[in-house]
Amino acid sequence: MTQPARVVVGTAGHIDHGKSALVRALTGTDPDRLPEEKERGITIDLGFAHAPWDGVTFSFVDVPGHERFVRTMVAGASGIDIALVVVASDDSVMPQTREHVAILKVLGVPQGVIARTKSDVVDAETGALVEEEIRELVRGSFLEAAPIVAVSSVTGEGLEALKKALRKAASRVDPEARGGRVPRLPVDRAFTMKGFGPVVTGTLSGGGLAAGESLFVHPEGLDVKIRRIEVHGEERERAEPGDRTSLNVTGAERSALGRGQTLFPKGALTPSPILTVELLPLPGARLESGMRVRLHHGTADLFAKLTLLDPPFAQLFAEESVAALRGDRFVLRRPSPVETLGGGRVLDTARARIKPKDASRRDLEVLRSGSDEDVASLLLRDLGARGLDAPWLAHRLGIAAPRAAALLAALAARGETLRVGPAHVAPGAAKAMTGRATELLAERRGQPNPSWAKGAFLERLGGDLPASMAEAWLSLLVATKTVGVESDEVRAPGAARVTDDASSFAARIAEAYRTAAFEAPKSFDLARALSTKPAVVDGLVSHLLKTNVLVRLSPDLVVHSSTVEEAAKRLDPLKGRTLSVADFRDLLGLTRKNLIPLLEHLDRLKRTRRAGDARIVL
Repeated sequence: MTQPARVVVGTAGHIDHGKSALVRALTGTDPDRLPEEKERGITIDLGFAHAPWDGVTFSFVDVPGHERFVRTMVAGASGIDIALVVVASDDSVMPQTREHVAILKVLGVPQGVIARTKSDVVDAETGALVEEEIRELVRGSFLEAAPIVAVSSVTGEGLEALKKALRKAASRVDPEARGGRVPRLPVDRAFTMKGFGPVVTGTLSGGGLAAGESLFVHPEGLDVKIRRIEVHGEERERAEPGDRTSLNVTGAERSALGRGQTLFPKGALTPSPILTVELLPLPGARLESGMRVRLHHGTADLFAKLTLLDPPFAQLFAEESVAALRGDRFVLRRPSPVETLGGGRVLDTARARIKPKDASRRDLEVLRSGSDEDVASLLLRDLGARGLDAPWLAHRLGIAAPRAAALLAALAARGETLRVGPAHVAPGAAKAMTGRATELLAERRGQPNPSWAKGAFLERLGGDLPASMAEAWLSLLVATKTVGVESDEVRAPGAARVTDDASSFAARIAEAYRTAAFEAPKSFDLARALSTKPAVVDGLVSHLLKTNVLVRLSPDLVVHSSTVEEAAKRLDPLKGRTLSVADFRDLLGLTRKNLIPLLEHLDRLKRTRRAGDARIVL
């Protein structure tokens, strides 16, 4: 295994147990930077320091130990490689020691070192007793075999031994495990650097970032560009996963940036308010369906509603979308009375609401324990004729697009996927679409014109499919001689084509609808303008609906297809944003009577997705 050039160490422990003093003794840097911290002698915000030993740079994130600042501690603990758990020799294990260790456990921190601080103020017998209590605390956890080092930040006793223990732990960190995913920077601090402008800091995960790259700021929906990168105060052209990174950005004011945000390449992931998760509750914690919790993910802290499925599975419905990926860890806390309930692991970020009675244990187990190939096969089955491509699969699995492409190629080589246009589908989807096409052709047998207008056929074949996929399926059906296509008509192979000249009336009616936008003309008015009967107009409107020139949004609202497309295009710059009905109303200038049917139609087209009372622009 390649040795890491840098590791991130996060402190943990009760207030006044000497975390900040220990970091200062190890690095020579005081992590307490706020005047209030220095005045009161306690840490109230995250502090940072670093030092190189034996070719490895150790980045320290120092967290507050007071119970009122646990959410700050969680923000600091996200993304660390090694936990440095601090227990004072004159105080032993205390409430925040227990809570911090529990949080580190549910966050999946892989390893740690324990420092028994203030060793100079107790005798050997007391020190041994404290270490017994520590061993009792960490029994059965990731810290069970962690070394306990007696250390004094005042006398320097044990500092070298502690450095050696940290260096040994660093040798077990696999730097390659940090990459291969979407680059993300959860922001833990934002400030203004004189002469440069806004700066955000955090621990980079997933992949590298280079100066000049453009990033998306979630949840604010801002686009920024990296002007300058610093790692431990040194300017770099590129930051790598695991780096404590400072990004000097342009495109946003300092006031718009802050802790809890996540920066990532635009379009690299789709934040979601619904997370399907594996729960890891703390012993004695009481979790109930419908309860409101605080969800801590990365450095974000937001409210969510919990729905329990078949244990240990659940879904979280956050009050705003979360920039999460499969495999991410999170912490859950009760808002009042304040209590850490546990946490867990994200299994899926794009699964719709699951009713507990409909939960499939087998599917959930695949999400929990299956390989990436297993999960890809499950998604292929779920998506049916829609299929998936490498970028989409990368989003769902939380991996880089090249890795997703290689995974699909491996499945295709084994005959587990079929390529249809831009997407891969499960072989069973082709059988289902062939059967569906045959059924549609059978509906027209014996009629004067046994063919389908192409648009109407595609809508019936798979109305919720993207246009590119619908066309790809039609091409496949033609290639397999399931259907025949001539001009804009679909028929059984070899069937005679029946022509039906387009009426000039139809063109004039279509133009009237296009001009009217969302104020559809009345059949009586059109009939009078065309000097014909309303029944003729109604028949031509039905024809235009079947050929997709017109679109029925509701029983009472028919509009031109270009009207829908223009409205959808106005949403394109807002992809990834979550908007309320009022936001859509202000953006599109529509009344609620016309807006709701339009939004429901955009949901069916997968241009938007409903999330509670709001919608996410896709």
